Amino acid sequence: MKASFQLYRRLLGSARPYLKVVALSIVAMIAAASLEPVLPALLKPLVDESLIKKNAVAQWQVPLFLMLAFLAKGVAEYVASVSSQWIANKAITDLRQQVFRHQMHLPIPVHQAETGGRMLSRILYDIPQVGAALSNAWIIVVRDTLIIIGLTGYLIYTAWELTLVIVAIAPVVAWLIRVASRKLRGSNRDMQETTGRMTGMVEETLGGVREIKLFGTHDHEDRRFAAVSETLRQQTMRTVRVSAVNVPLVQVLAAAAVATVIWTAGSLSAQDKLSPGEFVSFVTAMSMLFEPIRRLTNINAVIQRGLAGAQSIFELLDTPPEVDSASGSLPRAKGELVFDDVSFAYPGQGGLALQGFSLAVHPGQTVALVGASGSGKSTLVNLVARFFEPGSGRILLDGQPLASLPLAHLRAQLGWVGQQVVLFDDTVAANIAYGRPGASEADIRAAARAAHALEFIDKLPDGLATRVGANGSLLSGGQRQRIAIARAFLRDAPILLLDEATSALDNESERAVKDALVELRKNRTVIVIAHRLSTIHDADLIVVMERGRIVETGTHAGLQAGGGAYARLLASGEAIPDNVEG
Repeated sequence: MKASFQLYRRLLGSARPYLKVVALSIVAMIAAASLEPVLPALLKPLVDESLIKKNAVAQWQVPLFLMLAFLAKGVAEYVASVSSQWIANKAITDLRQQVFRHQMHLPIPVHQAETGGRMLSRILYDIPQVGAALSNAWIIVVRDTLIIIGLTGYLIYTAWELTLVIVAIAPVVAWLIRVASRKLRGSNRDMQETTGRMTGMVEETLGGVREIKLFGTHDHEDRRFAAVSETLRQQTMRTVRVSAVNVPLVQVLAAAAVATVIWTAGSLSAQDKLSPGEFVSFVTAMSMLFEPIRRLTNINAVIQRGLAGAQSIFELLDTPPEVDSASGSLPRAKGELVFDDVSFAYPGQGGLALQGFSLAVHPGQTVALVGASGSGKSTLVNLVARFFEPGSGRILLDGQPLASLPLAHLRAQLGWVGQQVVLFDDTVAANIAYGRPGASEADIRAAARAAHALEFIDKLPDGLATRVGANGSLLSGGQRQRIAIARAFLRDAPILLLDEATSALDNESERAVKDALVELRKNRTVIVIAHRLSTIHDADLIVVMERGRIVETGTHAGLQAGGGAYARLLASGEAIPDNVEG
């Protein structure tokens, strides 16, 4: 219970910037709740004075006061509802933005450790649940609690003996709500995890729809999805059952209290201790208690879903972002990279991806990394970009350890073109200028021309303003890759990381882009991850890797003549398979 209170208090803290509107909302709720007992209070003079004593003044005063009370109550409820919803929606918008921003700054290992789709489901599923707890639940909890307090106070004033009968069931109701809350919270946490799995599965299936069609695995994917859907259905029904049984139990207890009150009231009336007006007024006020109690009981399920979502969101927000303790800015790097006895192992994997790796890359030098899958080539690129930190050893840029450099300024020194090109659902121009958002159209066109991309861009319906679709789905593979190369031209970074940047191009485009890459490589330090050895003949240095170690280095001609590991790779064929962790 204490943990739930602390969690909800932290959640309500997101409304702190809007305290003036919060104050207005609370004042309006107090006003609306304080007018709630007016109806039963007016019933006493209506029965005793108007109906029994035939008082002429009471006959017109009671209806007038009743109308004025309901008018004031309606205005107060309108202000309370609109202001509360405004606060909740502002707080949820802020929280959604905060989650999105924080996810972008989390370390790569955190992203890799998450279940597929869980990051996405926090924004699509968890935050709306939190929104319901902050909007409707907040209004109901505050307003109805005040109404219950007001009506209970009036009941005590009217007949304290009868009120004691109602108060006697409060501990039992509280216990029922507490048990239901615990069960609902656990069920909702399970539903969040399952929803994350379902989101990841849908995302994965839609991304691999071509493979599903080619391999005819529709039924297999259908069964996988059906299994997750059935699990989610069972978890949802568990929540429904707990919520459904909770409300009738509370109502049965309330009905028992009402029956007892009516019997007791009859006894008091027989002893002339309770007038007919007081009796009608008391029973009306008591009946008015049932609806706010029912709403509070029902809203418990919404609150527990919201708290489960908030717990998930706050766990994410409490996850430390990438370590970036350095400050200041860097001039343009010369491009000298030194790997000093670097070792590294991926989290959760036993073996080392790199073992005692040492290499000096001089400014302006082109170094090609070759080797079979799992030899550590891509790992080196991940370490240079500080997506991961070395387990031991260090990497230096222009004599400075990477860990001492601000992340944003370090990565500003890097250009990247890979096999798997990532384009965003925006215009061609915006994708080329992704690393330099303020670039002029002339600079964008120059970069596209250098990458031999302008020849197809000018044929598109809107030229540079043409939208490329989700991940460039409206473009061919070669066109996407040339846009990525144009992006690297425009970024103009001193260190260039190439992961077989010409692999998706046809022969004619490949020759053109190779010429462009020759220009791009001038006065830059270039690290090439090579899959096809025919593309690295002109590299200044070729580094052959096996199991995270360097087995030989040299030029293409020298290594080929040496008859070692490189010569064996050449003899085995041009294409060398690789993966993202290679």
